[in-house]
Amino acid sequence: MRKKSRSHRYSAKEHRQIEHIEESEEKLGHSKPEARSIAYATVNKQNPGKHRFTAKEERQAGHIAASERAEGKSAQAAKRIGFATVNKRRSGGR
Repeated sequence: MRKKSRSHRYSAKEHRQIEHIEESEEKLGHSKPEARSIAYATVNKQNPGKHRFTAKEERQAGHIAASERAEGKSAQAAKRIGFATVNKRRSGGR
């Protein structure tokens, strides 16, 4: 098996932090997608600027958010879902 040459946006330590936060949020009663979103947001907040989105990713998140708004989600929830979706795509999960 060949390794991907793409650089990772999150270090091994950050991935562990994300997993830990995600587990904690699930124990608090959040759904799996919401817990994951909170975990990534927390790690991103701890390292401002490190995990910025490219212009293309910003546009993608905007389109997803608009779609979520059309389905009746609040602006804040739609934006969070948009960036969480782009984040998920970024790390290889579709």
